[in-house]
Amino acid sequence: MNGKPGDHPINDILDHGLPVFSETIDDLVRRVAEYYPRERLWDLFPWFSPPPLPEFELQLRERLARLEAEARERGWEPKR
Repeated sequence: MNGKPGDHPINDILDHGLPVFSETIDDLVRRVAEYYPRERLWDLFPWFSPPPLPEFELQLRERLARLEAEARERGWEPKR
């Protein structure tokens, strides 16, 4: 990955602000990314062949809910 537009969906969403999956999913990716280092984020999902978008959105929502709950329990929440 060279960091240029089109090289990886995560880079496109987080670094270049490009639309990749859907507005909702891209926003969920940005929110989940607040909790993970980039290298770990790459391993969370099959970014080049994700599940059908409704399923992918549900997976992201569930992961985000878990991350937010864990952060609150630890007394930490990302900046918004």
